[in-house]
Amino acid sequence: MAQDPRVLLQKADKAASGATGGFSFFGGRTEKWENAADLYTQAANAFRLQKQNIEAGQTLEKAANIQTNHLSEPDDAANTLTEAFKVYRKDSPQDAARVLATAISHYTSKGNFRRAATHQQNLAEVYENEVGDQKKALDAYETAAGWFESDNAEALASKLYLKVGDLAALEGDYSKATDRFESVAKSSLQNNLMRWSVKEYLLKAGICHLAAGDLVATKRALEQYKEWDPSFVQQRECLLLEDLVGCVEEGDQDGFSEKLYQYDQMSKLDKWKTGLLLKVKGGIEKEEEDFS
Repeated sequence: MAQDPRVLLQKADKAASGATGGFSFFGGRTEKWENAADLYTQAANAFRLQKQNIEAGQTLEKAANIQTNHLSEPDDAANTLTEAFKVYRKDSPQDAARVLATAISHYTSKGNFRRAATHQQNLAEVYENEVGDQKKALDAYETAAGWFESDNAEALASKLYLKVGDLAALEGDYSKATDRFESVAKSSLQNNLMRWSVKEYLLKAGICHLAAGDLVATKRALEQYKEWDPSFVQQRECLLLEDLVGCVEEGDQDGFSEKLYQYDQMSKLDKWKTGLLLKVKGGIEKEEEDFS
């Protein structure tokens, strides 16, 4: 039969209270703090079994506090906080982000950037999906990507830089978005396993150029993409971008829609591309109205 988490919590509080008072010789006080931390962990696990996630997180934080301030075990405290992150994530994402950020700071101070990067990615996902703060998510993804890159984990870094590009474009920062897509495209050309995705990255970069509303820069970028990857000129992605540039130049909204429809019949346009391309199309409509 599972233990009552409230009873365990009371025992842990009593043990912690006992460790703070009186005199202690021969390491006795350390043993009391270790016992209190262990009881808090047991209580947290009992809360988890009952799906009382916020109570579990709060109790794990008490254990981590002891490990940090009374036992000088920062590694154990960081691990405990990552467990608190897991239980907080669904019911209290702000608390989940807070405790994980503390654990990440510990890992970076120890120079463990691979582990820090993995947790930083988790933090970014919480900001994006649970908290709904796209700006914080973007910054966290970019930080994680940089740490992966510094640890020579190029594939993991590229994956997150692409995520940065996606979010930056949605935030209207087309310059950052194009930079990220283009840099990943160039590095992917040197990797046989990633080379097949280059046309996708260049398409996204080109869409961002179009969304920024600078046709001169878009045309220049297209020529540059053909230099980087001579096979791109034959790809449907390149042909689509060239067609869309022509439609924008001519103020041809119907032609723009038709080119997208034709492409979509062969290669489905995802939500991200569709959203940005609708903005470009909207810009064509606005130009038509301005000249009417």
